[in-house]
Amino acid sequence: MVQEGKLILAVDIGTTTIRCVLFHVLEDSKCYELGSHEERVQTIYSTNDENNILVEIDPDTMFQQFLKVVKETYKLVPVGALVSIALCTQRNSIVLWNKKTRKEVSKIICWNDGRANKICQEMNSSWILKFIHFGGAFLHTFTKKNRFLGAQRLKFLGGMVAHRLTVTMNKSEHITGLYSDDNLCFGCLETWLSMRCSQKNLIVAEASNISPSGMYDPWINTYNTLIMRLICFPTKLLSPIVSSNLSDIKRTPILDSKFIGIELPISAILADQQAAMFGCGMWKKGDVKITMGTGTFVNVHTGKEAHASMAGLYPVVAWQIDGQTDYLAEGCAHDTAIILHWAQSIGLYEDVAQTSDIAFSVENSNGTVFIPAFCGIQTPINNEGTCAGFLGLLPDTKKAHMVRAILESLAFRVYQIYTAAEAEVYINKSSTVRICGGVSKNDFICQTIADLLNRNVERMHQSDHVAAKGIAMLAGYAQGLWTNESREKLVIVEDVFQPNLKNREKLLKTFEVWSKAVKRCLSYYD
Repeated sequence: MVQEGKLILAVDIGTTTIRCVLFHVLEDSKCYELGSHEERVQTIYSTNDENNILVEIDPDTMFQQFLKVVKETYKLVPVGALVSIALCTQRNSIVLWNKKTRKEVSKIICWNDGRANKICQEMNSSWILKFIHFGGAFLHTFTKKNRFLGAQRLKFLGGMVAHRLTVTMNKSEHITGLYSDDNLCFGCLETWLSMRCSQKNLIVAEASNISPSGMYDPWINTYNTLIMRLICFPTKLLSPIVSSNLSDIKRTPILDSKFIGIELPISAILADQQAAMFGCGMWKKGDVKITMGTGTFVNVHTGKEAHASMAGLYPVVAWQIDGQTDYLAEGCAHDTAIILHWAQSIGLYEDVAQTSDIAFSVENSNGTVFIPAFCGIQTPINNEGTCAGFLGLLPDTKKAHMVRAILESLAFRVYQIYTAAEAEVYINKSSTVRICGGVSKNDFICQTIADLLNRNVERMHQSDHVAAKGIAMLAGYAQGLWTNESREKLVIVEDVFQPNLKNREKLLKTFEVWSKAVKRCLSYYD
């Protein structure tokens, strides 16, 4: 029987898995996991007439899975105990719905969907972007403000929200009709999910979720309506932005009792990568977190100020608690777990869990390199026309060499993003690098990253539950259960990978070969 503290149902909605984890959070610096339930997300992959990859999820299926994981996990709650829900969601995935009926009029269009790639390429060579670049350079010369420095390097990407939304609207007469009648709503997953949870809930966007959307200006902590007007974005569709602990919302959102038999308050909302950052204990300026799941994300804590990158890093809100905002610089690679599942599907191995041992079974990749770019290549190159593929295959290349080349390529992308960040932002070398996500269970990848970075890499305990724990920790912290010092005890490391300098020398040579191969694959589809 739970006698003290708080119970939190932390729901983590990723691209591959949706899970609910029940945490018992206590004032004595403890956050116990009491159980969990998860479902595999039913992602729909297809291609359009322009050979762009479309990535979608059926919203009804997603919501039913959400209810199922909450229901199953709620069974673990002791009778009479008070419990709340905390949400962390995949970012930049959007859905449109009818304002009156609250019924979806589109699928969930995922963050790695490529339908807007062509229009982004056109916009990137347009006079509008040239005007924004010129205006940013001009204003930065006189004001020295970072927000104008960022405008100089602005580039529209298919992963941003605005263009995927406008492309979707323009291809549907029904949706454009709803918009004309002022009867259209849209939101990222946290906005949509809150809407579906109860008719009583206000339609709002949470700061960390909206910040990577391309619509948010982190230097003024609100929407960048000027740029959105320049690209003809329908700004009347925007929802109010609220803090991660929902302290500034007029009415606490709920999960309606009609769904699981009891009304549950929603106590906190955070984007998945930011929740993982919090769960890894990366709360100080210069801290670095790596997440390897469906995609790879490298985050550097930049303190209380957003960073204006010249190398393709993106400034995002880490979390906003009672109006106080922390920021991250983020680089990403869209293709990680999907690469491993694809390699399994073509018979390179029977089980993903075998890949580390297979890679360690050979001394090198025998000159073979792999470019992990099914959805193009992101930070720091940002070339959506890049193709994936093996290069340097030889008559004596074995499956083990190909597997090692794939795993090395995933680590090389981390190193590529990290070095771009290292050149621009403060990284605290006296702290450790922490890694989480399902792919981080692979020892070969973690060791290769440690060797390349020449730093200790700490793998988190229950690495695929870190985001869920992070949002539970943030909810508890925001409710005053822990101080900055006491919450350090909540972070649990499972393994430490120490760099091997001899291996590093060999890896850096392979990285040079791999980098040349990447250049050959750039703009293949342009």
